[in-house]
Amino acid sequence: MRTKPLSLIFVTGLLAGALGVASPVMADDHVSIMVFDASGSMWARMEDDKSRIEVAREVVDEFAASRDASIPFGVVAYGHTRRGDCDDIEAVLPLDTHEGDEIARTIHDLNPQGMTPLTDSMARAREMIPRTAESADIILVTDGLENCGGDPCALAAEMAEEGIDLRAHVVGFALEEEEVQTLSCVPEQTGGQLFTTQSGEELSAALDEIAVAEPEALRVQLRALDERNPEEHVRRVDWEVADEAGESIFSGESRGIIDLELVPGRYTVEAEAEVFAGETEFEITPQTDEPVDIMMAKTQATLELSAEDAETGDALGGVDWVALNVETEDAIEVRSEDADPLELHLEPGEYRIIAERGATSGDAREMATLAEDREVVVTLEQELPDAELHAPDTAGVGSMVDVGWDGPGEDRDFIAVVEPGAPEDDTGHSRRASDRVQGEEQVTLQMPDALGPHELRYVHRETGAVLATRTIELEPVEAAVSASEEVPAGAQFEVEWEGPVNRNDYIAIVEAGAPDDDTGHGRRATARVSEDGEPVTLQAPDALGTYEVRYVLRDSRRVLASQEVTLTPVEASVSAPEEVPAGAYFEVEWEGPVNRNDYIAIVAAGAPDDETGHSRRATSRVSEDGEPVKIQAPDALGTHEVRYVLRDSRRVLASQEVTLTPVEASLEAPDTVLPGADFEVRWEGPENRNDFVAIVEPNAPEGDSGDSRSASSRVSGDTETLTAPDEEGEYEIRYVIRDSGRTLEAIPIAVGGTDVTLSAEDTVAARSTVEVSFTGPGRFEDLIEIVEAGADPDASAVQDARASQGSPVQLFAPSSAGSYEIRYRASDSGEVLETIPLEVE
Repeated sequence: MRTKPLSLIFVTGLLAGALGVASPVMADDHVSIMVFDASGSMWARMEDDKSRIEVAREVVDEFAASRDASIPFGVVAYGHTRRGDCDDIEAVLPLDTHEGDEIARTIHDLNPQGMTPLTDSMARAREMIPRTAESADIILVTDGLENCGGDPCALAAEMAEEGIDLRAHVVGFALEEEEVQTLSCVPEQTGGQLFTTQSGEELSAALDEIAVAEPEALRVQLRALDERNPEEHVRRVDWEVADEAGESIFSGESRGIIDLELVPGRYTVEAEAEVFAGETEFEITPQTDEPVDIMMAKTQATLELSAEDAETGDALGGVDWVALNVETEDAIEVRSEDADPLELHLEPGEYRIIAERGATSGDAREMATLAEDREVVVTLEQELPDAELHAPDTAGVGSMVDVGWDGPGEDRDFIAVVEPGAPEDDTGHSRRASDRVQGEEQVTLQMPDALGPHELRYVHRETGAVLATRTIELEPVEAAVSASEEVPAGAQFEVEWEGPVNRNDYIAIVEAGAPDDDTGHGRRATARVSEDGEPVTLQAPDALGTYEVRYVLRDSRRVLASQEVTLTPVEASVSAPEEVPAGAYFEVEWEGPVNRNDYIAIVAAGAPDDETGHSRRATSRVSEDGEPVKIQAPDALGTHEVRYVLRDSRRVLASQEVTLTPVEASLEAPDTVLPGADFEVRWEGPENRNDFVAIVEPNAPEGDSGDSRSASSRVSGDTETLTAPDEEGEYEIRYVIRDSGRTLEAIPIAVGGTDVTLSAEDTVAARSTVEVSFTGPGRFEDLIEIVEAGADPDASAVQDARASQGSPVQLFAPSSAGSYEIRYRASDSGEVLETIPLEVE
């Protein structure tokens, strides 16, 4: 459906012969029926002083004279015979073939006077359509809206469901646009058109537009062909197809051959591809049955680039290409990842084509033309850079050798020492047998532990090619070791040595006859040699019998020299008190070999040799000064052992039994304290390191130190200050052995209110001294105050003294006579705990 003013004329595409314009369709294929408004409003005057009916008659005269009389046509009129009658509907011209003057005479005979029953009138027109019709048009021409209660929209919905192609058109004559839009549902639901006309000229144009037949669309194939070889079509094309008016019919990228539905007429097409372009004009007629060919001219020349290996002839991928225009010296750089030919599009001219792949390259010259695509095959050959090596002719096996070089010095190029005839990608016997050049003037390599000729190589990492070689003769090396013939088991001892001092060569002590790669019993059983030739220090294993001290080449693990040593027994002793209080610190005197990290420990009797005691303070390393060590006994009873332990093997060299005896503690504290109050606790106990006194709930776990930092205190002296919890209740004061968390002693304490009393003379003289006796917590925060009688709890005192001074306290009496109060106030909480009256005279 389309709505518009008549000043805009457009072909809408209804079937040919909607109103009988000449058409190749058969007369009984299509019929048209006009529903004509002959209501009383048609006598209204228009701008030219003619009535609407007069203008309509003239327009229908012209239309009837021009139409094809062979097309069946009928007219339904309403409101032409009776006023106020909604049934005044009549088929004034039956559906048949009619000459133009017969149609014109029918309209001229109508005398407008009645109502506007639009819906029933269109229904009457629908009834006139024969069942044999394949399509039909109902054209409603009206100057008014439905005023007989009908629903034109509902009728249009019914017509849309008819078995034939039925379209209903609405031509509003002398109606406002808003009024016509109320009838838009009719063409919307049936595929018709909607017009607003205000003059005879616009009415005529509306009827003409409805009458224009839509040509039948034809399937047309468009082909974009390479004009150099019309048998080939261009693969991907950007299409622009427009009609004669320049309106776009199709636009977009598609294949080089497309099928379009086009109505007869003249068209233009423009086609562009990557390196092609073409355009043409063409006409489509009902007789068109051949494709439309667009000859595509080349816009750029094409070179198809391929690279092949000079030795094998294989096609190569991963090639970097440069196309250099010989005349302009402009260059195009591209890369082909695979071995398929690479299409390069460029301006016509002569080009030098350069191809590179790793260390191989090649070039060719080619003329690029629009007339012909050219294949260019470039053969790639390797051009290796020069290199040279500088090194001594001979070297000791396993030694480090400086190798000088000249060469490309490219990233990851390296120099290696390998056996003669080794593969080109061989990097040597170990990670130190090769080294990247990385811009240095020389590299240092470690020779293998092998005799005879070897090769030094400069290897080009990118290509894997060996650019230079040099022969180096590896000669034998010697070594010697000298150590004491006898060494105490587990002891540290010095070894003098001579040898090649290769990187990471080392001295080791191992069992006699051990494999060459044995490095000893622990990390201190070996020591690297150094260029200063200084003796090395080893630690003998905690064992007896024959061992070997060896000089070992680290690179090959070959033993270059060795000497036998005999490991001899060692002795030790410990001396400690026979009885030690549980958890206490005590001294141990000792004698022993003083090997590195040997230690003294206290453990349960019979514990395994590797047992180190109950805590880190249960052991102590021995030192060369031979001073006694101090260790802490566990919080336990009964027989334990003090031991001298060889750290390297965890063997117990000496031991002594000690008996751990019970310890006791006692506590004294107030029976009751105020919540949050500080209070003193007197104690007696073993005073072990980090033992502490704490106030906790009675069911608190062992080792609990209370719910705040000031709820416990490490013991020192004989008195500790604790802070009571803020919540009232029953608690415990505990003496706790820190090492085990065991409670050695506990007493109960209540946190809550305490009895507070005050006493003083009832009457005193002004400015005299008042002595006040009291009982109560006596805290620093508590105050004994004189205030005016009836003062608020937070009122300022006339005189005050801190309760921590002790009872009794003395205060100055007020200078003014009157009634006062003496009170005991907890200043931290503001609570007044007791009050007595005081009269001042």
